[in-house]
Amino acid sequence: MEKEITAIQDILQTSEGAHVFYYVEELERYIGNAVSYIIEGIEKGDQILFVESERLYPKILKRVEELVTQEQLKNIHYINNFTFYWRNGNFHPPTILAYFSDLISPFMEEEQSFRTWGHIEWRDEVEIIKDIKEYECGIEQLMPHIKVLSVCAYDAARLSTELREVLMNCHGFLMTDEEISPISKQDN
Repeated sequence: MEKEITAIQDILQTSEGAHVFYYVEELERYIGNAVSYIIEGIEKGDQILFVESERLYPKILKRVEELVTQEQLKNIHYINNFTFYWRNGNFHPPTILAYFSDLISPFMEEEQSFRTWGHIEWRDEVEIIKDIKEYECGIEQLMPHIKVLSVCAYDAARLSTELREVLMNCHGFLMTDEEISPISKQDN
């Protein structure tokens, strides 16, 4: 996976940022890709805003700890994904976007390079598609201003065809467990 993530980083250097929809199918590959993403970010000197579940983050962190120093671990800024996306007890896009802006503003003010990773999970919500679309389109609009690499991971088993199409329309890249490619209008 390292090769694909490097290719996205190369695209990022000549573009207005990269917003990546990660269609997750296999847990072990997901963990490996998350580790690669963090390690590459650390190697490039990036701060990493990493939004993940309490269940998966310890597994990811354990692998990262084997590959970096204690000092380098300080580049990882972990936020529980339930806390991040359900801050006020519901998935409310304006609240999430404001919280995201608050979290990245120190990086922006200090002109630090950074990247983000968010694993989006939700309870069984009937109206979640509209809210996710509003949130993801809001992040997409931020990309030209913040110029960062941002991965949004969604579990394939939880995605309806409609939600997958929405996500394809709100991101510039599609990542699977095995590859990354630009999303063109013909892809969706």
